[in-house]
Amino acid sequence: MVNRRDVLKAGGAAAFAGVMGADASFAQAKPEAISIMTWGGLWGDSLKAGVDTKFEQQQQVRVVQDRGSSPVERIAKIRVNVGSQLFDLFQLHDGLWPLAIAQDAVEPLDPRAPNFSNIAEAYPSMVHSHWVGQIFSATGICYNTREVKQPPASWADLWRPEFRGRIVLPEISHSIGTYIVAIGAIAAGKDAKDADAGFDMFQRMVKLDPIFARDTDSIMNALATGEAVVGLLYKSQTYTVQDRKAPVAWVYPSEGAIAISWGTGIAKGTKNRELAEKYINLTLDPETQTHFARAFNYAGSNKKMLDLLDPKLRERVQLSEAEISRLIHLDHAFMSQQRTSWVDRWNRIVAGR
Repeated sequence: MVNRRDVLKAGGAAAFAGVMGADASFAQAKPEAISIMTWGGLWGDSLKAGVDTKFEQQQQVRVVQDRGSSPVERIAKIRVNVGSQLFDLFQLHDGLWPLAIAQDAVEPLDPRAPNFSNIAEAYPSMVHSHWVGQIFSATGICYNTREVKQPPASWADLWRPEFRGRIVLPEISHSIGTYIVAIGAIAAGKDAKDADAGFDMFQRMVKLDPIFARDTDSIMNALATGEAVVGLLYKSQTYTVQDRKAPVAWVYPSEGAIAISWGTGIAKGTKNRELAEKYINLTLDPETQTHFARAFNYAGSNKKMLDLLDPKLRERVQLSEAEISRLIHLDHAFMSQQRTSWVDRWNRIVAGR
């Protein structure tokens, strides 16, 4: 967990260099640490093992993780501190980057910068104007094969009455918290951006008394323990639940699974731009990405990552060409613009259940 003292240390040397700008040796001084806001649990541990440790060895600069902030809180923290930035990097999933960009919380990237030597090996769809994807998967339905006699086949099956009280969904603060609105619209046979249709379906869902989970680890725990028998989950992490000896399987819904990716951007106003670029470059290293394949069965954004996996793990992380062609790519820019009203509407519906 990050604390103010560590973060201030991270920027201290850079601030001192600014004061002594006439001396080139001071201008090149490194900070004691850089800071990154990210997820906790297995993710934070994998990031430390796969990226942070290698970065610290190469740069002789510590990496301090802030694991306590929700994705939306990360954006807010950066905006508050732009004038005297306490953070250098932050991680979000693809659905929240439009919000970070709209609120001017993230620095634009130049993929041609010399510190980005690994970008050329990344899938083009993973390289964006302000952030770079590190890993990706597909969002579908995970269910308990022992207790669910008729496997779900479509998004609409989430609303089956026999799942009452045993459906696990992400809270609205979760990276994919708003997805249930788009999924509801799709389940109703409407366009994913039809909020009225989506919220009508969400009201029906709330009447089934779902379990709302704050983070993905909690979703997996509910499915692993049997507290939930069905829920939203990525294909990759269904294998994580299976590895806990839970009788679960993943379904690619007939309407299409939802594409999802996670990546890293540079905090607006960072004092350590060059080091931040080097850190992002390491998230694109094929070897560091294997840590996330082993921990979560995630596919890496570097095309060479698959070649470093054994056949069994490679089979887990890959999506077939047919599955990729049928992925639903949500309009995240649109959803970002609607986020405030959608969150308010979501909370009112849940409060009134």
